[in-house]
This record gives sequence, structure tokens and C-alpha cells, in this order.
Amino acid sequence: MNIQQAVILSCFLLLTVLSVLIRTGRIKLPQGSYVYYLWAFFLFFTVSEFISFKTGIWILAAISFLSLREYFSMVDIRLQDRWAVLGAYLSIPFMTYYIQIAWYGLFIITIPVYAFLVIPFLITLGGKEVRGSILSTGIIDLGLFLFVYCIGHIGYLALFATFKAVLLILAVALCDINAHFLKVSRKPPAERFILLYAVAAPQTVILAWILASWAGIPYEHSVVLGFLIPFLVAMGRHTMDFLILDLGVDENSLRPGRGQVIANLRSFLYAAPAVFHYIRYFLT
Repeated sequence: MNIQQAVILSCFLLLTVLSVLIRTGRIKLPQGSYVYYLWAFFLFFTVSEFISFKTGIWILAAISFLSLREYFSMVDIRLQDRWAVLGAYLSIPFMTYYIQIAWYGLFIITIPVYAFLVIPFLITLGGKEVRGSILSTGIIDLGLFLFVYCIGHIGYLALFATFKAVLLILAVALCDINAHFLKVSRKPPAERFILLYAVAAPQTVILAWILASWAGIPYEHSVVLGFLIPFLVAMGRHTMDFLILDLGVDENSLRPGRGQVIANLRSFLYAAPAVFHYIRYFLT
């Protein structure tokens, strides 16, 4: 076991203990469900490192499925859209398989090209009602893009090197911790964006610098990522907060099936693809 694997295993065990304590009511944390998703990410990393990446990647697929299912349960779609919804769910194993076999060319276009073309066609097969078809297409494609395609980039980043994805997850989590203690959700949109970035950026730069050698990222690129990640997190939170409110869910009434999964993953949705493409372009 090398030092990177020891760090991953230690984080996983710590999050496992913390999750059990929260689940059994031994300790209470505000937004404690967030810990479960960090645990799921580190379960993915642990299985990938100690068993097999080809096995671990399906844990990430399960996260995509849960978030997409919650999204579909909250949006206004018609019964005749059921074939398109099924097509969206089936996109998950296809994309996961392409990550598993490292077929980047097909991974990168499967959803934003082929799935986006197939979804409208499947909507037309569901019934004769024309009104609302464009709206349904946009709703389903948006969910597919955010909760399958964007999250999938975490998996492909881990394929490059697990600790690159660990760096992303820890940096995003650090931003989310700051967002909670700063109570940014209670502030005006522009103020919450600036405040979160200004406070989190120095911390993520230091974290990225510390983890740079383990992640195999040159120090100058680590600094860039340290500044970039909190900006992307702020963008993701700002955007998803608007979408969650549009779905009629209040920040204080989140629960499983009613925005909790989406809220816990919102900070990763912009950061994952942007960091992936930065690393792929400059470092691989």
C-alpha cells in the first residue's frame, strides 16, 4: 500500500464512521446527508484502488442514477415522455461502459450528441400530444447533461489517476464547508458568489499545493486549479439554487426525493467537467 492509497483508505474509514454516527443519531450535523455523498465518492475511490476501477466506476453510475431519478420525480413531465425518460436512464450504463474501457471519443459525444438526438425522437413515440414536446425535450436533456454527463467526468478523471479526482472532491468539499459556515444561502446572489470565492480560494490553493505531488500535478497548475475550483463551485451552486427554487423546493425543506440529492451534488456539476478538461488538455 502506497501513501496515496493509505490516504484514500483513511478518508473512507473516517467518513464511514462519521456516516454511521450520523445515521444512528449519535451526532447531529447540519446538512449531515452531505457526508453520505462524500462517503460514496470515497467508496468509489477505495474500490478503484484496492479492487478494480472497472468495478468502482459503477458506484459513480449509481450516484448518477439516484440524482437523475430525484430530478425526474420533481419536474413536470408527461406520461407520454416515459420512453425518453427510459432512454435517459439507459444512457448511464452506456456512458459508464465507455469510461470503463477508456474510450474517450465516444464518452465525450454519447450524451451531448447521440442521446440529445435520440431523446426528442423517443418523445415523439410516446403519444400523439404535440404540445409540450419542446419543453419535455429541454427538461430531460438538462437532467441528463447535469446528473449523468457532468458527474461522469469525475469517473474519467479518476481513470487518469485516482488522486486527481480525490483532489477535486476534497477541494469542492472544502468550498461547501465554507458555504455552510458563511451561510451564503441567506445572502443576495452576487454577494454569495463573491463571498464564497474570496474565502474559499486561498484555502483551495493551499490544499491543491499540498496534494500536488500525490496527484501528479505540477505546482503551477495546482495553483491554477486552486483558484479555478471555487469559482466553478460558486457558479454551480448559484445556478442549481435557482433551478431548485424553480422546482418549488425551499433550501430549508430538503429531503430525499425532494431536492436533497441535487443540493448535495450541485457544487460538483460545474467543477467536474471543467477540471477534467483542464487536466486532460494540459497534463495528459
